[in-house]
Amino acid sequence: MVLHYGGNRNVLILGLIVLFIVSWSILLFYHPPGEIVERLGVRNVYIFVFLLAMIGGVSTLTSTTFYTALIAISLGSVNSIGIALVASLGLTFGDLVFYYLGTKSKQCVKGKYAGTIFRLTKWMERIDDRITMLLIFFYSLTPLPSDVIAIALAIVGFPFRKMIVPLVVGNFTLIFMLVEISKLGYSLI
Repeated sequence: MVLHYGGNRNVLILGLIVLFIVSWSILLFYHPPGEIVERLGVRNVYIFVFLLAMIGGVSTLTSTTFYTALIAISLGSVNSIGIALVASLGLTFGDLVFYYLGTKSKQCVKGKYAGTIFRLTKWMERIDDRITMLLIFFYSLTPLPSDVIAIALAIVGFPFRKMIVPLVVGNFTLIFMLVEISKLGYSLI
């Protein structure tokens, strides 16, 4: 059986994710989270988490490593609210880059996709903005990357000011719950 290029790429990506998780596991075995935070310094941890969230939360593949690193850092006696705030702002900032790209790519959609975008836009106009905002909030409660929804909302012309609040609140809630559950689980070990 011959693997196609896409198959090799998927195996490589999966291998890199597994390597990252194994590396973090080995690192955490020899250096507990408190020691890692102590070496980075508490102030630097917040900057590191912001940058990690901004870059790591971009796609499904990088979000796995982001959440793994976030859990490890959160176990190092850092403030849960502070980490959740910084990480949610980083995730949201990364999503806003994709929102901006979506506004610019709207004019590039032509041909067979133009009809689909037109129908989606008409459908979105019939839905109350509050329902869309609620859906954004619930979607951002999942560990799935929000870049896809940010691009889609930009293309259909959903206002930025109505998207930002439910996105930040949802990201904050997700991160805070993840950090607290991780700390609780770690304390039981």
